[in-house]
Amino acid sequence: MDLGLKDKTILVTAASRGLGFGVAEALVQEEANVVICGRTEESLREAVSKLGKRAEYVVADVSRHDDIKTLISFIENKTPKLDGLFVNAGGPSPGVFSSLSDKDWEAAFELTLMSAVRLTRESLHLLKKSESPSILYNTSISVKEPIDNLLLSNAIRPGVIGMMRTLASEIGPEGVRVNAVCPGYIYTARVEQLIGSDTSVKESVESSIPLGRMGRPDEFGATCAFLLSPAASYIHGALLLIDGGLYRGMM
Repeated sequence: MDLGLKDKTILVTAASRGLGFGVAEALVQEEANVVICGRTEESLREAVSKLGKRAEYVVADVSRHDDIKTLISFIENKTPKLDGLFVNAGGPSPGVFSSLSDKDWEAAFELTLMSAVRLTRESLHLLKKSESPSILYNTSISVKEPIDNLLLSNAIRPGVIGMMRTLASEIGPEGVRVNAVCPGYIYTARVEQLIGSDTSVKESVESSIPLGRMGRPDEFGATCAFLLSPAASYIHGALLLIDGGLYRGMM
């Protein structure tokens, strides 16, 4: 199936590794041009060497407004339009209520919610110049069901979904599609951090997933590439779980 991504330009944030890299890799395989960002130049340089000639990078921390402006200016100097935006920022620090300070809450707010707000605001004028613009927000299964020891994610990520649903009505008439994905356990360094090195914990997690295993970044990336593509032209305002059946709720 041709997704119609050839020569499209798509920004994928926090993409030097993990889920963001999986998305960037899937897009490059569809012959899209990608701009990735992250906080560490060394890891970005390594990622681009793997992605190939269709990838470029900008060192940027999406929790900082000035970095986001620099990132979008880089794109604007390269191309008159942006065809897609994958909003990704990693996860807030784990912790329970009693262990979290005001600084922890503020950092999570900037990283998780305000990065999505600012990336959308700063890139929207470029997206509107595309024939098939699409924004895809990466959230978590925690927006459907709270996860123990991830209070910050549980509390703040639903705000991204509220924004996405509202934007569906506000900018959909202008031709800009917006959607969100909710990954469950996709095996990345972030998941390793959360479950630790105890193999019994990993086995317990996998036994709770109907497909019997954690997902792979390339599986996640392929789904996101589809949602960002013109092939998904009538999917708008949607929230898609990518979790191997882990969430069992009706809604």
